[in-house]
Amino acid sequence: MSILKKVVKLKHHSGFRKYFANTSWLLGERVLRMVVSLFVGIYVARYLGPEGFGLLSYTLSFVWLFSSLASFGLDDIL
Repeated sequence: MSILKKVVKLKHHSGFRKYFANTSWLLGERVLRMVVSLFVGIYVARYLGPEGFGLLSYTLSFVWLFSSLASFGLDDIL
């Protein structure tokens, strides 16, 4: 059986259709979240201005740094 026939046979399998549909929904959701966060980031940057947005970015970088250090190893325990 050639590889092309296997692909065509797999394409008509109901499990593959469900898998493809679910994967498409997950991919679409991720793309939508990225687009929305891009526009929200642009809006916040324009609203706060350069100094305010820089302060926000500086603060968020410390929060993310310390939260990753605080949870270091807890994922293995839980």
